[in-house]
Parts: sequence; structure tokens; C-alpha cells
Amino acid sequence: MRYFADAGLVLADLKAGLAAVDRTFKIDGGEVLRGQDTLAEIEINRPGSDLFSDEIAQLSSQLHALGPAGYAALSRIQNTQSILAVQRIDQARTPEATMELLGPFWQLLAQLSTGLWHVPGQGLYDNGQFVVAV
Repeated sequence: MRYFADAGLVLADLKAGLAAVDRTFKIDGGEVLRGQDTLAEIEINRPGSDLFSDEIAQLSSQLHALGPAGYAALSRIQNTQSILAVQRIDQARTPEATMELLGPFWQLLAQLSTGLWHVPGQGLYDNGQFVVAV
């Protein structure tokens, strides 16, 4: 999944925020841990990196091709200040169980920035509400 944030997310802010909310959380080298369980890997890309530019260009192209249905989301994607990539790596649990364990992480992101989630194979979501299929 990718979170196209309207603010510049910083790993240090995520670490501090999670520690303040739930001391069982830790971010170590991009891995999100809760207790002894490694739940996900995260990476933040910002303007100026090739990966950031490529992801914005690719999603923008897909949204533009949708015509009017994609234009509102396109405007928001083009104003993205950071992209947070989240990959679930906890294979011992169902995806739903892992996502639930990551609950405080999702809440922290909502406090730090508004943005659009891109769920591959589904589309874009804004604060849990479906926006458009991409």
C-alpha cells in the first residue's frame, strides 16, 4: 500500500509518535514492530527522489486516463509531499489481523497528515472512504 501524504512525513516523527501512543511499538530500520512481532516494513519517499517522481507520474497518468472521475484525486496526488510505502510482512496472521494490530500506526498517520491511500487492485481511499478505482 502507498500513502500519498500532503505533508512531509519524517521517520523520526513516526517513531516518536508511536512510542508515545503505545510503548510496545518500535520502528527499527524501517521495520514496524509491536512487541517481538515484526508487522510491516515502511519506506518514506519525498520530492527529489526518482522513486517519488516515478510513483507520482504513474498514478497521475492512471487518474488522468479516467477522465472526470479521476480529476479530484489527481489534484491531490499532484500535491503530495511524501509517499509512505507500507508492506505487510507478518505472515503468521491474516492480513486483517495484522492491519488491526497496526491500528495505532494508522491513527498516528491520520494525525500527522491527510492523504490518499492507494491499495493495489482496489483503488484510492480517503480516510477509509473509497474514492476511485485505479
